[in-house]
Amino acid sequence: MLETEMMAKGFTYLSGLSQYKTVKQEVPFLSRCIDVILVDYNGVIISVEFKISKWRQAIEQAINHKLGADKSYICLPKRKITPLLLSALKENGVGLMLFDEENEEIITEVVPADDNFANIPAFRKMLVENIDKVT
Repeated sequence: MLETEMMAKGFTYLSGLSQYKTVKQEVPFLSRCIDVILVDYNGVIISVEFKISKWRQAIEQAINHKLGADKSYICLPKRKITPLLLSALKENGVGLMLFDEENEEIITEVVPADDNFANIPAFRKMLVENIDKVT
């Protein structure tokens, strides 16, 4: 499976969940795009970075998303979680979702993201404005 396919299927699944009032794909932020942005009914902004492999790169991107998002996740294909991956996630406050197309719940949260109280208000405002622009 290609990363774009996983992201598209993940987006469709997340869009169908009732706990999010807004689900957007490819939201511009800084010089890149965030794969998926979720906004819950309390206004909490959650970023999700999908990767087939290269989880270290995904964590770096998720760390950048924390400049504006309240919580930041990476989403990887279902796998065994190594101590190295778990340590990197915990050290950076990034959560982990696993994608499993064979499961009815194709995306599951396995490591919760830390609440990000250190996001930068100007970047959060920029992210909110960009969410509103994406169709």
